[in-house]
Amino acid sequence: MVNKEEIFRNLNAGMLYERSRVFKINLTKNLSFIRRYGGLANMTGKLKNRNVIVIGAGPGLEKNVQLLKKYRDRIDLVYIASDMALKPLLLHGIRPHYVITCETTPAGFFSGIDTSDMHLLAFSCTSNSNLRSWSGAMSFYNWMMDGDYFDELWDTAGRDLGFVATGSIIVTQAVSIALGCGIGNLVLVGNDLGFSDRYYVSGTVSGERRYAASGRLNTYPSIDMSAVRVSRDYEIVRDGKVTYTNNQFLAAKMWLEDLFKGGQYPVIDSSYPGCSGAGIVKMELADFFKKNYGTRKRRK
Repeated sequence: MVNKEEIFRNLNAGMLYERSRVFKINLTKNLSFIRRYGGLANMTGKLKNRNVIVIGAGPGLEKNVQLLKKYRDRIDLVYIASDMALKPLLLHGIRPHYVITCETTPAGFFSGIDTSDMHLLAFSCTSNSNLRSWSGAMSFYNWMMDGDYFDELWDTAGRDLGFVATGSIIVTQAVSIALGCGIGNLVLVGNDLGFSDRYYVSGTVSGERRYAASGRLNTYPSIDMSAVRVSRDYEIVRDGKVTYTNNQFLAAKMWLEDLFKGGQYPVIDSSYPGCSGAGIVKMELADFFKKNYGTRKRRK
Protein backbone atom coordinates (compact mmCIF):
# COMPACT_ATOMS: atom_id res chain seq x y z
CA MET A 1 0.00 0.00 0.00
CA VAL A 2 1.45 3.36 -1.08
CA ASN A 3 1.43 6.08 1.59
CA LYS A 4 0.92 9.22 -0.48
CA GLU A 5 1.46 11.69 2.36
CA GLU A 6 4.71 10.01 3.39
CA ILE A 7 6.07 10.11 -0.17
CA PHE A 8 5.31 13.83 -0.51
CA ARG A 9 6.72 14.59 2.95
CA ASN A 10 9.98 12.71 2.32
CA LEU A 11 10.51 14.35 -1.07
CA ASN A 12 10.03 17.85 0.33
CA ALA A 13 12.33 17.16 3.27
CA GLY A 14 14.98 15.67 0.99
CA MET A 15 14.80 18.61 -1.39
CA LEU A 16 15.37 21.11 1.39
CA TYR A 17 18.23 19.10 2.88
CA GLU A 18 20.05 18.79 -0.45
CA ARG A 19 19.33 22.15 -2.08
CA SER A 20 18.49 24.83 0.49
CA ARG A 21 21.93 26.43 0.29
CA VAL A 22 22.00 26.15 -3.53
CA PHE A 23 18.61 27.83 -3.85
CA LYS A 24 19.86 30.97 -2.09
CA ILE A 25 23.10 31.11 -4.06
CA ASN A 26 21.32 30.67 -7.39
CA LEU A 27 18.67 33.25 -6.57
CA THR A 28 21.27 35.88 -5.71
CA LYS A 29 22.96 35.29 -9.07
CA ASN A 30 19.64 35.29 -10.94
CA LEU A 31 18.31 38.61 -9.67
CA SER A 32 19.59 40.59 -12.67
CA PHE A 33 17.74 38.25 -15.06
CA ILE A 34 14.61 38.35 -12.89
CA ARG A 35 14.58 42.16 -12.78
CA ARG A 36 15.07 42.32 -16.54
CA TYR A 37 12.43 39.80 -17.65
CA GLY A 38 9.91 39.59 -14.80
CA GLY A 39 7.34 36.91 -14.08
CA LEU A 40 4.34 35.11 -15.53
CA ALA A 41 1.96 38.07 -15.80
CA ASN A 42 1.76 37.98 -19.59
CA MET A 43 1.42 34.21 -19.98
CA THR A 44 -2.39 34.07 -19.72
CA GLY A 45 -2.90 36.03 -22.92
CA LYS A 46 -0.42 33.87 -24.79
CA LEU A 47 -2.00 30.54 -23.84
CA LYS A 48 -5.68 31.40 -23.40
CA ASN A 49 -8.01 29.08 -25.38
CA ARG A 50 -5.08 27.38 -27.11
CA ASN A 51 -4.33 23.67 -26.98
CA VAL A 52 -1.15 23.12 -24.98
CA ILE A 53 1.10 20.09 -25.36
CA VAL A 54 3.46 19.52 -22.44
CA ILE A 55 6.39 17.50 -23.73
CA GLY A 56 8.56 15.38 -21.43
CA ALA A 57 11.74 13.44 -22.16
CA GLY A 58 10.45 9.91 -21.54
CA PRO A 59 11.14 7.14 -24.07
CA GLY A 60 7.52 7.42 -25.25
CA LEU A 61 8.42 10.71 -26.95
CA GLU A 62 10.23 8.88 -29.74
CA LYS A 63 7.14 7.53 -31.46
CA ASN A 64 5.55 10.99 -31.52
CA VAL A 65 8.34 13.26 -32.76
CA GLN A 66 7.27 13.18 -36.41
CA LEU A 67 3.71 14.10 -35.47
CA LEU A 68 4.93 16.94 -33.28
CA LYS A 69 7.04 18.21 -36.16
CA LYS A 70 4.14 17.99 -38.62
CA TYR A 71 1.67 19.96 -36.50
CA ARG A 72 3.98 22.41 -34.74
CA ASP A 73 2.84 25.45 -36.77
CA ARG A 74 -0.90 25.11 -36.20
CA ILE A 75 -2.52 28.39 -35.15
CA ASP A 76 -3.96 27.44 -31.76
CA LEU A 77 -1.34 24.92 -30.67
CA VAL A 78 1.48 25.58 -28.16
CA TYR A 79 4.37 23.30 -27.18
CA ILE A 80 5.90 23.54 -23.70
CA ALA A 81 8.95 21.27 -23.50
CA SER A 82 10.88 20.20 -20.43
CA ASP A 83 14.53 21.25 -20.39
CA MET A 84 15.63 17.62 -20.82
CA ALA A 85 13.39 17.21 -23.89
CA LEU A 86 14.78 20.22 -25.78
CA LYS A 87 17.81 18.61 -27.42
CA PRO A 88 15.92 15.47 -28.56
CA LEU A 89 13.24 17.71 -30.12
CA LEU A 90 15.82 19.85 -31.90
CA LEU A 91 17.47 16.73 -33.31
CA HIS A 92 14.18 16.12 -35.13
CA GLY A 93 13.75 19.71 -36.28
CA ILE A 94 11.15 20.66 -33.65
CA ARG A 95 11.51 24.03 -31.96
CA PRO A 96 9.09 24.26 -29.01
CA HIS A 97 7.46 27.60 -28.28
CA TYR A 98 8.33 27.39 -24.58
CA VAL A 99 10.89 25.48 -22.53
CA ILE A 100 10.55 25.08 -18.77
CA THR A 101 13.35 24.50 -16.26
CA CYS A 102 13.77 24.20 -12.51
CA GLU A 103 17.19 22.50 -12.59
CA THR A 104 19.37 23.95 -9.82
CA THR A 105 22.74 22.58 -11.00
CA PRO A 106 24.64 23.28 -14.25
CA ALA A 107 23.28 20.79 -16.79
CA GLY A 108 24.14 21.98 -20.29
CA PHE A 109 20.55 21.77 -21.53
CA PHE A 110 20.94 24.88 -23.69
CA SER A 111 24.67 24.91 -24.42
CA GLY A 112 25.51 25.48 -28.08
CA ILE A 113 21.84 26.01 -29.03
CA ASP A 114 20.28 29.08 -30.64
CA THR A 115 17.31 29.70 -28.33
CA SER A 116 16.55 33.23 -29.52
CA ASP A 117 13.11 32.29 -30.91
CA MET A 118 11.98 30.34 -27.83
CA HIS A 119 10.72 31.48 -24.43
CA LEU A 120 12.11 30.07 -21.17
CA LEU A 121 9.88 29.53 -18.13
CA ALA A 122 12.31 29.38 -15.21
CA PHE A 123 12.07 28.70 -11.49
CA SER A 124 13.54 31.72 -9.70
CA CYS A 125 16.20 29.56 -7.99
CA THR A 126 17.25 27.65 -11.09
CA SER A 127 20.91 27.29 -12.08
CA ASN A 128 22.45 30.60 -13.15
CA SER A 129 24.81 28.73 -15.46
CA ASN A 130 21.86 27.32 -17.39
CA LEU A 131 20.24 30.76 -17.63
CA ARG A 132 23.40 32.28 -19.07
CA SER A 133 23.24 29.73 -21.91
CA TRP A 134 19.78 30.94 -22.92
CA SER A 135 19.49 33.71 -25.55
CA GLY A 136 15.71 34.18 -25.82
CA ALA A 137 13.07 35.75 -23.60
CA MET A 138 12.44 34.46 -20.08
CA SER A 139 9.67 34.48 -17.48
CA PHE A 140 10.34 33.56 -13.86
CA TYR A 141 8.15 32.01 -11.18
CA ASN A 142 8.28 30.96 -7.54
CA TRP A 143 7.04 27.71 -6.03
CA MET A 144 3.78 27.58 -4.12
CA MET A 145 5.50 26.60 -0.86
CA ASP A 146 5.61 28.57 2.36
CA GLY A 147 7.38 28.70 5.71
CA ASP A 148 10.20 30.88 7.00
CA TYR A 149 12.79 29.50 4.58
CA PHE A 150 10.64 29.84 1.46
CA ASP A 151 9.13 33.16 2.52
CA GLU A 152 12.63 34.64 2.61
CA LEU A 153 13.35 33.32 -0.89
CA TRP A 154 10.14 34.74 -2.40
CA ASP A 155 10.62 38.09 -0.70
CA THR A 156 14.02 38.30 -2.37
CA ALA A 157 12.87 37.07 -5.78
CA GLY A 158 9.74 39.20 -5.76
CA ARG A 159 6.27 37.93 -5.00
CA ASP A 160 4.92 39.55 -8.17
CA LEU A 161 6.57 36.85 -10.30
CA GLY A 162 3.70 34.47 -9.66
CA PHE A 163 3.51 31.19 -7.77
CA VAL A 164 3.34 27.76 -9.35
CA ALA A 165 2.22 24.56 -7.64
CA THR A 166 4.84 21.84 -7.85
CA GLY A 167 4.46 18.08 -7.55
CA SER A 168 8.17 17.16 -7.46
CA ILE A 169 9.15 17.27 -11.17
CA ILE A 170 9.18 19.75 -14.04
CA VAL A 171 6.06 18.41 -15.80
CA THR A 172 3.89 19.27 -12.79
CA GLN A 173 5.08 22.87 -12.94
CA ALA A 174 4.42 23.10 -16.68
CA VAL A 175 0.92 21.71 -16.12
CA SER A 176 0.27 24.18 -13.29
CA ILE A 177 1.22 27.13 -15.50
CA ALA A 178 -0.88 25.90 -18.42
CA LEU A 179 -3.99 25.22 -16.35
CA GLY A 180 -3.77 28.69 -14.84
CA CYS A 181 -4.02 30.34 -18.25
CA GLY A 182 -7.51 29.35 -19.44
CA ILE A 183 -6.26 26.94 -22.11
CA GLY A 184 -8.28 24.68 -24.40
CA ASN A 185 -7.07 21.08 -24.20
CA LEU A 186 -4.04 19.93 -22.20
CA VAL A 187 -2.07 17.12 -23.85
CA LEU A 188 0.77 15.19 -22.19
CA VAL A 189 3.41 13.58 -24.42
CA GLY A 190 6.60 11.85 -23.28
CA ASN A 191 5.64 12.29 -19.63
CA ASP A 192 5.85 8.55 -19.01
CA LEU A 193 6.44 8.77 -15.23
CA GLY A 194 7.67 5.18 -15.47
CA PHE A 195 10.27 3.11 -17.27
CA SER A 196 11.27 -0.37 -18.35
CA ASP A 197 14.81 -0.39 -19.74
CA ARG A 198 15.68 3.34 -19.78
CA TYR A 199 14.57 6.66 -18.33
CA TYR A 200 14.81 9.04 -21.27
CA VAL A 201 14.34 9.39 -24.99
CA SER A 202 17.50 9.26 -27.13
CA GLY A 203 19.52 12.46 -27.48
CA THR A 204 19.19 13.95 -24.00
CA VAL A 205 22.03 15.59 -22.09
CA SER A 206 21.87 12.69 -19.64
CA GLY A 207 22.22 10.22 -22.50
CA GLU A 208 25.20 12.09 -23.90
CA ARG A 209 26.96 11.80 -20.55
CA ARG A 210 26.27 8.08 -20.29
CA TYR A 211 27.46 7.51 -23.84
CA ALA A 212 30.70 9.36 -23.06
CA ALA A 213 31.23 7.10 -20.03
CA SER A 214 30.55 3.89 -21.96
CA GLY A 215 33.10 1.50 -23.42
CA ARG A 216 33.59 -2.01 -24.74
CA LEU A 217 33.19 -3.59 -21.31
CA ASN A 218 30.53 -1.19 -20.07
CA THR A 219 28.21 -0.45 -22.97
CA TYR A 220 25.73 2.40 -23.18
CA PRO A 221 22.63 0.11 -22.93
CA SER A 222 24.20 -1.62 -19.91
CA ILE A 223 24.72 1.70 -18.14
CA ASP A 224 21.10 2.65 -18.82
CA MET A 225 19.79 -0.68 -17.59
CA SER A 226 21.89 -0.56 -14.42
CA ALA A 227 20.56 2.89 -13.57
CA VAL A 228 16.99 1.70 -14.11
CA ARG A 229 17.40 -1.42 -11.96
CA VAL A 230 18.42 0.53 -8.86
CA SER A 231 15.43 2.87 -9.27
CA ARG A 232 12.70 0.24 -9.43
CA ASP A 233 10.91 1.36 -6.30
CA TYR A 234 7.42 0.36 -7.47
CA GLU A 235 5.70 -1.70 -10.17
CA ILE A 236 2.95 -0.36 -12.41
CA VAL A 237 0.81 -2.99 -14.10
CA ARG A 238 -1.41 -1.82 -16.95
CA ASP A 239 -3.07 -4.00 -19.57
CA GLY A 240 -0.96 -6.91 -18.38
CA LYS A 241 2.30 -5.04 -19.00
CA VAL A 242 4.71 -4.32 -16.13
CA THR A 243 6.67 -1.08 -15.95
CA TYR A 244 8.51 0.47 -13.03
CA THR A 245 8.67 3.83 -11.33
CA ASN A 246 10.58 5.57 -8.54
CA ASN A 247 9.49 7.73 -5.62
CA GLN A 248 9.80 11.00 -7.52
CA PHE A 249 7.88 9.86 -10.59
CA LEU A 250 5.21 8.19 -8.46
CA ALA A 251 4.73 11.36 -6.41
CA ALA A 252 4.28 13.37 -9.61
CA LYS A 253 1.86 10.79 -11.02
CA MET A 254 -0.33 10.84 -7.90
CA TRP A 255 -0.17 14.63 -7.68
CA LEU A 256 -1.31 15.05 -11.28
CA GLU A 257 -4.05 12.45 -10.98
CA ASP A 258 -5.43 14.26 -7.92
CA LEU A 259 -5.26 17.57 -9.80
CA PHE A 260 -7.11 16.22 -12.83
CA LYS A 261 -9.93 14.60 -10.83
CA GLY A 262 -11.96 17.80 -10.86
CA GLY A 263 -12.31 17.57 -14.63
CA GLN A 264 -12.26 21.36 -15.07
CA TYR A 265 -10.06 21.06 -18.17
CA PRO A 266 -9.92 18.34 -20.83
CA VAL A 267 -6.72 16.35 -20.24
CA ILE A 268 -5.39 13.96 -22.89
CA ASP A 269 -2.47 11.75 -21.90
CA SER A 270 -0.53 10.20 -24.78
CA SER A 271 2.26 8.98 -22.47
CA TYR A 272 2.82 5.42 -21.23
CA PRO A 273 2.25 4.47 -18.50
CA GLY A 274 1.66 8.14 -17.64
CA CYS A 275 -1.43 9.16 -15.69
CA SER A 276 -4.79 7.47 -15.40
CA GLY A 277 -8.06 7.93 -13.56
CA ALA A 278 -10.89 10.46 -13.46
CA GLY A 279 -10.57 13.50 -15.68
CA ILE A 280 -7.96 11.89 -17.97
CA VAL A 281 -8.49 10.55 -21.48
CA LYS A 282 -5.86 8.09 -22.68
CA MET A 283 -5.46 8.82 -26.38
CA GLU A 284 -2.75 8.40 -28.99
CA LEU A 285 -1.32 11.72 -30.16
CA ALA A 286 -2.17 10.81 -33.76
CA ASP A 287 -5.84 10.50 -32.81
CA PHE A 288 -5.80 13.85 -30.99
CA PHE A 289 -4.32 15.61 -34.01
CA LYS A 290 -6.71 13.91 -36.41
CA LYS A 291 -9.69 14.94 -34.29
CA ASN A 292 -8.62 18.55 -33.75
CA TYR A 293 -6.41 19.53 -36.70
CA GLY A 294 -7.58 17.64 -39.73
CA THR A 295 -8.60 20.83 -41.54
CA ARG A 296 -7.07 23.62 -39.43
CA LYS A 297 -4.99 26.34 -41.09
CA ARG A 298 -1.30 26.73 -40.42
CA ARG A 299 0.25 29.87 -38.96
CA LYS A 300 1.16 32.44 -41.55
